[in-house]
Amino acid sequence: MATNAEGVVVLGFFALISTPIVAGMIATNDLQHRAVVEVQERIFVTACTSYKEATTWERWTTPVYWKFGWCEDYLHRM
Repeated sequence: MATNAEGVVVLGFFALISTPIVAGMIATNDLQHRAVVEVQERIFVTACTSYKEATTWERWTTPVYWKFGWCEDYLHRM
Protein backbone atom coordinates (compact mmCIF):
# COMPACT_ATOMS: atom_id res chain seq x y z
CA MET A 1 0.00 0.00 0.00
CA ALA A 2 1.33 3.45 -0.92
CA THR A 3 1.79 5.99 1.79
CA ASN A 4 1.00 9.67 1.51
CA ALA A 5 4.70 10.48 1.12
CA GLU A 6 5.01 8.14 -1.84
CA GLY A 7 1.93 9.72 -3.42
CA VAL A 8 3.40 13.18 -3.00
CA VAL A 9 6.69 12.07 -4.57
CA VAL A 10 4.88 10.53 -7.55
CA LEU A 11 2.72 13.62 -7.97
CA GLY A 12 5.76 15.90 -7.71
CA PHE A 13 7.62 13.83 -10.29
CA PHE A 14 4.63 13.96 -12.62
CA ALA A 15 4.41 17.75 -12.20
CA LEU A 16 8.13 18.15 -12.97
CA ILE A 17 7.77 16.14 -16.16
CA SER A 18 4.41 17.40 -17.41
CA THR A 19 4.73 21.14 -16.71
CA PRO A 20 7.46 21.86 -19.30
CA ILE A 21 5.67 19.70 -21.86
CA VAL A 22 2.37 21.52 -21.41
CA ALA A 23 4.10 24.91 -21.40
CA GLY A 24 5.90 24.01 -24.62
CA MET A 25 2.65 22.96 -26.27
CA ILE A 26 0.99 26.23 -25.28
CA ALA A 27 3.94 28.26 -26.57
CA THR A 28 3.94 26.34 -29.86
CA ASN A 29 0.21 26.85 -30.28
CA ASP A 30 0.61 30.60 -29.68
CA LEU A 31 3.48 30.80 -32.17
CA GLN A 32 1.46 28.98 -34.83
CA HIS A 33 -1.54 31.25 -34.25
CA ARG A 34 0.61 34.37 -34.64
CA ALA A 35 2.10 32.97 -37.86
CA VAL A 36 -1.37 32.29 -39.29
CA VAL A 37 -2.55 35.80 -38.43
CA GLU A 38 0.56 37.29 -40.02
CA VAL A 39 -0.03 35.39 -43.26
CA GLN A 40 -3.70 36.42 -43.26
CA GLU A 41 -2.67 40.06 -42.82
CA ARG A 42 -0.42 39.82 -45.87
CA ILE A 43 -2.80 38.04 -48.24
CA PHE A 44 -6.29 39.20 -47.29
CA VAL A 45 -6.58 41.68 -50.17
CA THR A 46 -6.07 39.00 -52.81
CA ALA A 47 -7.47 35.98 -50.97
CA CYS A 48 -10.70 37.58 -49.79
CA THR A 49 -11.74 39.31 -53.03
CA SER A 50 -13.99 36.47 -54.21
CA TYR A 51 -15.28 35.96 -50.66
CA LYS A 52 -16.32 39.61 -50.52
CA GLU A 53 -18.17 39.36 -53.84
CA ALA A 54 -20.01 36.17 -52.86
CA THR A 55 -23.51 36.34 -51.46
CA THR A 56 -24.28 35.15 -47.96
CA TRP A 57 -25.99 32.11 -49.45
CA GLU A 58 -22.88 31.24 -51.46
CA ARG A 59 -20.68 31.65 -48.39
CA TRP A 60 -22.89 29.28 -46.40
CA THR A 61 -23.40 26.63 -49.09
CA THR A 62 -20.11 26.56 -51.03
CA PRO A 63 -17.36 24.50 -49.36
CA VAL A 64 -14.65 26.69 -50.91
CA TYR A 65 -15.86 29.67 -48.91
CA TRP A 66 -16.03 27.75 -45.64
CA LYS A 67 -12.24 27.86 -45.43
CA PHE A 68 -12.28 31.62 -45.95
CA GLY A 69 -14.45 32.43 -42.96
CA TRP A 70 -11.51 34.35 -41.52
CA CYS A 71 -12.06 36.92 -44.29
CA GLU A 72 -15.04 38.28 -42.32
CA ASP A 73 -12.55 40.05 -40.05
CA TYR A 74 -10.96 41.83 -43.03
CA LEU A 75 -13.94 42.83 -45.17
CA HIS A 76 -14.12 46.30 -43.65
CA ARG A 77 -10.51 46.91 -44.69
CA MET A 78 -11.07 46.14 -48.37
